[in-house]
Amino acid sequence: MRDNIWFTYKARINAHLRLEWLEKHSQFILVWYAIFSAVLSVISIRFPKVLGDNTDIIASILSVALLGISLVVSNLDFRGRAISMRRNYLALQRLYFNTADGVPLTPEQRDKYHELLDDVENHLDIDDKAARVAQTGLSSRIPTDEEKQSVKCWKGRRFIFTYSFYFLPLLIFWINYGS
Repeated sequence: MRDNIWFTYKARINAHLRLEWLEKHSQFILVWYAIFSAVLSVISIRFPKVLGDNTDIIASILSVALLGISLVVSNLDFRGRAISMRRNYLALQRLYFNTADGVPLTPEQRDKYHELLDDVENHLDIDDKAARVAQTGLSSRIPTDEEKQSVKCWKGRRFIFTYSFYFLPLLIFWINYGS
């Protein structure tokens, strides 16, 4: 049971880091798109067809999409969830350090562990896999090659997906400006 506490604690750390990543990049991307939208609006005053005949439609769609996406992102509350996950993993860490190897948990410790599990949303499966892949010297729940590959692919997809959102406005502008 002590292993369960440790693995949960490590997975919740990864969940916290994942939520912080989402918070940081979602905010940066929203600001980036807002800047792009503002610049497009100013430029289109002087050059009404800067992105072709549909510049006004593209600017309107961008504004409405930006509003909708900002509402969705704020409702996902990545920051609040990350803070809750951090508090939870710190409490799990305290519980873990108050237990001893080879000694069964007391009923109070077991109840505390289950309370902490119920306190916040559960971490994702990838959080657990990433935590185990990052650890060396595990004696149980050693990640398989398939799990290691899964984590590597997830990190690659996350990187590509996130940074493609940064480059998308530039790509759209470049494609439409050349037309």
